[in-house]
Amino acid sequence: MRLFIFAATALAAWFCTVTPVLAEPIFVDDFQDGKADGWGATGSGDVRLTTYGDNISLRVTGGATAVTTVSTRGFGRVSVAGSLAAMGLARTDACLIEVSPDAGANWREVVAVRDGEDDGVTLKRASVIATGADDRAGVLIRVRALGGRQAACWADSLTVTGERSIAEGPRAALTLESLTTGPGLTAPVDLSAFRAPSDADAPEGRFAARLALDLTGVTLGMTVVRDETGDTAAERAARIALPAFDVLFVRDGADLIPVRRGLIVGDHPAWDWVIEPGRVWREAADQGWLRAAVPFALQERNANCLHNGVLTFLFKPDGSVSRVAMEIASETCAYLKFDAWATAPARLTPTAVAEADAVISAWRAEVAARLPVRPLDQLARLRPDVNLAAFSLSAPNDGDPPTAFGLVVDGVHYASACQTRHGDNPYCEVLDLPSYSTAKSIVGGVGLMRLEALHPGSAGAMIRDHVPPCARDAWSDVTLAHTLDMASGLYGSPVFEADENAPAGQIFFDVEDHAAKAAFACGQYPRRTRPGTLFVYRTADTYLLGTAMADILRRAGEGDLYDDLVAPLWRALGLGQTIMGTRRTYDATRQPFTGWGLTYHRDDILRIARWLDEGGVIDGRPMLDPTLLAAALQKDPAQSGLPAGGPTYRYKGGFWARNIGDALGCARPVWTPFMSGYGGISVVLLPGGVTYYYFGDSGVYDWAPAAVEAGRIRDLCA
Repeated sequence: MRLFIFAATALAAWFCTVTPVLAEPIFVDDFQDGKADGWGATGSGDVRLTTYGDNISLRVTGGATAVTTVSTRGFGRVSVAGSLAAMGLARTDACLIEVSPDAGANWREVVAVRDGEDDGVTLKRASVIATGADDRAGVLIRVRALGGRQAACWADSLTVTGERSIAEGPRAALTLESLTTGPGLTAPVDLSAFRAPSDADAPEGRFAARLALDLTGVTLGMTVVRDETGDTAAERAARIALPAFDVLFVRDGADLIPVRRGLIVGDHPAWDWVIEPGRVWREAADQGWLRAAVPFALQERNANCLHNGVLTFLFKPDGSVSRVAMEIASETCAYLKFDAWATAPARLTPTAVAEADAVISAWRAEVAARLPVRPLDQLARLRPDVNLAAFSLSAPNDGDPPTAFGLVVDGVHYASACQTRHGDNPYCEVLDLPSYSTAKSIVGGVGLMRLEALHPGSAGAMIRDHVPPCARDAWSDVTLAHTLDMASGLYGSPVFEADENAPAGQIFFDVEDHAAKAAFACGQYPRRTRPGTLFVYRTADTYLLGTAMADILRRAGEGDLYDDLVAPLWRALGLGQTIMGTRRTYDATRQPFTGWGLTYHRDDILRIARWLDEGGVIDGRPMLDPTLLAAALQKDPAQSGLPAGGPTYRYKGGFWARNIGDALGCARPVWTPFMSGYGGISVVLLPGGVTYYYFGDSGVYDWAPAAVEAGRIRDLCA
């Protein structure tokens, strides 16, 4: 009933505040200029322009498809129309004009001509409201000829129209009144409400202030989508209380940058904050106030799940501030999904920030270093025969879209939108992503490669000599490299991931101090086989690897495993500030988790993958041990790794590998290294310098369909 009441309230608000709209042409192509710019062709038939009388049409014959991409950004109620004529259709043949709002995942018929309507002259015209195509960077329009080569279709007068609002009043959601004296945010709204409109004024200059929230009596409104935590009632109650929020910001023009970036660990029983740079702008209806939006995430204490949201508020340089409204509409978390919202009083204190110049310079450098980004659907312009829907993998089993996915080709990042249950997240470039076990590759693997380069012989050092709880016979001949390979020889069951998923294994993840984690990892499993001979996946072994590496560094007087061995590599690569920290134990040891616990942005992991694939070189110098790196990336046939969960999978050096030769139709095996993370995270280093990534939480791990489509762009068999 509550949802119905909100819907009715929102509908009433819409009718009260909606402004007049004007239908405008977004795209028109009648081909009368003799060109088919922007159209790509695929299939076995023929695609060309033809002339009949003084009219030019696009002809598509049986087995062929013509596709183009249209941006509908800024438009609502999008309609697609077109005209078709046909000739030579058999009973099961058809000529079709279709539209897809979601990169080819779903198609809707606009107009169709079938057998009996194919006189070769009569143009049949139709139009549809293209549901889901509003305000999209790329809507696909295609013309298809189904049938044999005798089937011929002529497409003409293709149009896309939409309605653009004429600004005559205040925004419909998160208005000045709502944030100051009104009810605040009482239910989720579309996240476009947290985005600056296209005609907003971007302020200039700098400003620094501390934003603190008064959370007394404030709880999160919450609609739970999935809860498989097994939490007690008290633990569930803790979820709806927010951690203390007191954040120092520096404004640089339209950018609002938190001075402290990344994970902010506190003493809240359920949550820690991750605060990211946001935006500042002016809207005419805000009566002189500046409006700010800040993307953030709540991360579970002692865990890696991330629940992403945005907060917004109004302010003035004198410290006047409205209440803060915040909304969470997505997550990367397989076992806990929810929408949440709250409105809290705030205090804004203008202040001098000594490090303001450094914060601003670091942010500008971070933005400048990113890979160039284009919408994923632009791949269709490069190769129209690519099935873009394949990159989103199979449909999630819980109805939630993946967090983010995309492809890097020729140094260009073709990215999906960051979909949520309430519209696209407007701050996709700083959306926080959990590493989960991709950290085994880039902390465990890269860490040992770097340590071996600095201190040769480290990979062959014995775990028992560097981890006191492991000083027992069972660990007598287990090396750091064995634990990185998941081949310690100690295990409970050889069945794939049985130890990792056993109820007893949860103890390792739940305890918060180093002594308890190390005691479990060293003592839980018996010695069953010789090290280096059998793959048994277990995060506890990667934790021991990190513990041993940390001890080697301490003995050498070289500082912290993450801060002084791994993070300097990320700084040299110009990665973002968020990845510079990691989850650690809560005791004085502060042991990095090593096998999970990072938070980063999509650009960070893509540039790490590219750097590794290119040899791990910085300023002309190799940073990593070349032997370990070559083995991990399947570039040394003599060290290809152990079978891991099936005949087409291997594991070596903290990296998985998969033979995708059969899927691609290659004449030989194609062993492809990839990183994998809990819930449905894949970062795949495909041949030819192509990188595919997918961050989801619905248990989708099979990235072969994406590799097949990437093979249309690059020859992955070569």
